[in-house]
Amino acid sequence: MALERLRRLEEIKGLLRAREFSTAEDLATTLGVSIRTIHRDLCILRDSGVPIDTDRGRGGGLRLHRSWSLGRLQLSPEEAIDLLVCLAMAQQMNSSLLLRQLASVERKISAAFSDAHHGKIRALRKRILIGRPASPTVLSTFSAVPQQSLSEVNQAFFDQKCLELQYKDNSGQVTLRTVEPQFLYFNSPIWYLLAWDHLRSAIRYFRIDRIKSARCSTQDFRLADPQPYLAVAEAVIKSL
Repeated sequence: MALERLRRLEEIKGLLRAREFSTAEDLATTLGVSIRTIHRDLCILRDSGVPIDTDRGRGGGLRLHRSWSLGRLQLSPEEAIDLLVCLAMAQQMNSSLLLRQLASVERKISAAFSDAHHGKIRALRKRILIGRPASPTVLSTFSAVPQQSLSEVNQAFFDQKCLELQYKDNSGQVTLRTVEPQFLYFNSPIWYLLAWDHLRSAIRYFRIDRIKSARCSTQDFRLADPQPYLAVAEAVIKSL
């Protein structure tokens, strides 16, 4: 609970810094908490020395004093992974403009974490594979993924939990599956899960945009030997 509050306090500072003005109602809606919780958090921030100004009247609201800086960037291991994956995609594009500072950025992200977190980040990064862009045929069937499903998939992947999902296959048939999300494969802009499928008792790949609904379960799974999954990924690449 304390860690959750600390993360929320950092998010509030970031939101106040990014916006000219915010209201407690705006912050509560964005962060998914009550207005009362936001008021408590604002009191904590003010007591810790964060200069939050309040402008009364129409068009006013809350803002950070213009002379205040966010200081050191605070990222969770999961947020760092998201950022490192974005850097890996930029590297895959092989753009000289984008590649100039990527090595420096990666070093700075790594330096922000303890040795324990370094191990977790490295392990997670190895489970995320970046491939080439999707073919026009695949793109023609691509659709957006509901945010709720994405959140459940991410949680299951990062926490090594089994994922219960409704999945629509190539023929349009919807089945209920319980899978172990071992690897993620990015065939821009489409993500795939490389997973152990409990229904088929075999390695299968799942297009994330074909997941109709998903729920992260409480059942843990162990990381498997990557070679059989990489073989499936190579077969997927050749077939797309």
